[in-house]
Amino acid sequence: MSWISKIINGTPDEFVKAKLVKYGIGSHPGPRARISLSKASIKIKADLDQEKDFLKGYLLGAPDGQHKAKGMIITYTDNTKEYAKLTMPISWSKSKGKGIPVFKAKVDESAPLADIKALFDIDDPTTFYLLSLNPRNGTKPWKITTKTSFPKGGPKEEEEDEAAKDPVFAKGAIGNTPETLEFILDAYLPDHKDKIGPKTKDIWIRNNFEILDIKPPDDPKLSFAEKRRLAKKKCILIRDVAIDGVEYQKEYKFIA
Repeated sequence: MSWISKIINGTPDEFVKAKLVKYGIGSHPGPRARISLSKASIKIKADLDQEKDFLKGYLLGAPDGQHKAKGMIITYTDNTKEYAKLTMPISWSKSKGKGIPVFKAKVDESAPLADIKALFDIDDPTTFYLLSLNPRNGTKPWKITTKTSFPKGGPKEEEEDEAAKDPVFAKGAIGNTPETLEFILDAYLPDHKDKIGPKTKDIWIRNNFEILDIKPPDDPKLSFAEKRRLAKKKCILIRDVAIDGVEYQKEYKFIA
């Protein structure tokens, strides 16, 4: 289940909390996604924090055989020993200096699908899989391209004349099968699945957050960074969804 779906379903957890750390009190544009459906493919363009479920959808239905995996794994959790147990060779670097350590690994491999899937079994709230994937034999429509560094400055408010600009952080296509379509709709559109039919072509999803209150823990022994990470936030998720031009809005109050 995606972190956005957990908010919608009323079950926010540590994955949700990790995504909200960067937001202070006020209104914030969240990650967007655009989904285009055809009989053969599901095309997606997504902002940062919406890419992981696209990658998981690829791994769910991609054809067997060798696949190219290229990009970066960036994590704030030291799981290097767990990754060392995998078949795919991964070499890690660790940031220097003060502050929370960052672990980075470059990936440039041609590997069986099972080996790539195993990477995602070590998932946690602070791990980012910035990977581009495609079958080695070129089987279409399977291909995802993901940027390998975080966008600077985060998402910005959309101007009226720029509202139609698509997300660019991750983009590509996967095969449209009952299994992959169900997974993608559960991840990106659980609150509007009943509006998706065989003739649906275009889905635009915009997520916005209102942070109403922040309560850090009282423990004086905790550092500022720890208090920030552990703070409880009272929030509203505002979802603006357009399905073939028909617009819908829903709001979800939650604490994480």
